[in-house]
Amino acid sequence: MKSQFSRKPAATIIYIAALVIAASTLSFAASGAWSPTGSMRSARDGHIAALLPSGTVLVAGGTNNGVGLSSAELYNPAAGTWASTGSMSAARSHFRAVLLSNGSVLVMGGCVNDCLSSTLNSAEVYNPASGSFSATGSMSQARAEFGATILADGTVLVAGGCTKYDLNGCTSVTTKVEIYNPASGTWKATGALRAARHAMTATLLPSGKVLVAGGATAASDALNSSEIYNPATKVWTLGAKMVTARSDYASILLGTGKVLFAGGENINGVSISKAELYNPSGGTFTATGSMAASRVEHTAVLLANGNVLVSGGNKQTINGQTPLASAELYNPASGTWSATGSLSHARAGHTSTVLHSGKVIDAGGSNAIDELSSVEIYTP
Repeated sequence: MKSQFSRKPAATIIYIAALVIAASTLSFAASGAWSPTGSMRSARDGHIAALLPSGTVLVAGGTNNGVGLSSAELYNPAAGTWASTGSMSAARSHFRAVLLSNGSVLVMGGCVNDCLSSTLNSAEVYNPASGSFSATGSMSQARAEFGATILADGTVLVAGGCTKYDLNGCTSVTTKVEIYNPASGTWKATGALRAARHAMTATLLPSGKVLVAGGATAASDALNSSEIYNPATKVWTLGAKMVTARSDYASILLGTGKVLFAGGENINGVSISKAELYNPSGGTFTATGSMAASRVEHTAVLLANGNVLVSGGNKQTINGQTPLASAELYNPASGTWSATGSLSHARAGHTSTVLHSGKVIDAGGSNAIDELSSVEIYTP
C-alpha cells in the first residue's frame, strides 16, 4: 500500500489590535484552492470517512505502517481540529461505511491489517450520541473492497468483494450479496451477482435500483460488464458494457441522475484518465471528457454547484506508482474537465468529504513511503 510524507502546518501568529489569533484555525483560502487544517491524531490509509448530521466528520480504521487500526476520530469544522472518539472492536482497512437514516454509521467487512491475508465479516455501528461503536450482526461472507449502498427503504446492500488476499493481491472474489436491516441488526442473503467482482462501487439510482459496474476478477483483470439489482424482484440483470474496462475507479451520482465513472485501473494494471457516463433512462454507457491525469485510488465528490471534484490518487504504470497532488473539476453541462488548485501533498487512498459549508476535506492517505495524518480543505 502507498503512503505519503506527513507535514503539519506551522501555526502562524497574527497580531491584530492586541488580539492573538491562531491562523491555523482560520480559512483564508481563495476559491478553487486548498489550505491546511488540523492534522489527524493518527496517520492512516485505507480508512473510511462519514459526515455526521452534526456536521462533524467521523474517520475510522485504515492502516499505519501496514498495521490495521481500530481507532476513530472526529473532525470539528468550526475549530479545524480532531478529537479521539470510541474505537472499533476490530482493526480493519479497505472496508465500507454508510450513514444510516437514524444518524448512526454502519461499518462492515474489510481486511485484517493491510490486505495481505484474511478478511472480516463483522460489522459495527457508531452512535454519535455516545461516541462509541457497538457490535451488530455479522455478514455471512467475509469481504473487502466490495460495493455498498443504502437502499430506498433504509436497508443496506453489500455486493461482491474480495474474500482472501496474499502478497500478490486478491486471490478469491465472491458473487454473494447481502442486505442489512438496521431495525433488527441482521443480514439476509439476496440474489447473487452474475459475475464475481471487487474494487468496484454500488450506486443507488433514482429509480431505487442499484448499479454495479466494472471492478476486477481474482486475477485482477478489469471488467467492463455491469448489472442492475431490482429490490422488488431481488434479482440482478445484465446491463450494458462500459466503454472502458476499469477497477478501483471513482464514481458519483450526478444531479442529472446519470453516474460518472472516472479513472481507475485497466486490464493491464495501468491507471487511466478516461471517463464515462451511465444513463439510467437508456441503460447505456457513453464516453465523456477525459481527465488531464490518469489516476487510480483517487476520490470524487459532488459539489453544491453540480460539478465533481476529483483529487489525488496514483499515476500507475507497469513500472510503479507516482502519487498525485493534482485535482480536477468535471462540468456535467459541458462534459469537460478543468484544472483546479493542487493539494499541498500528493496522496492516494485518502478520503474526501463535503462539509455542510460546501467545502471539502481530504484526509490521510499515503505515498510510496508513509501514511499521512495531514488534512487539507478545499474551497470551491
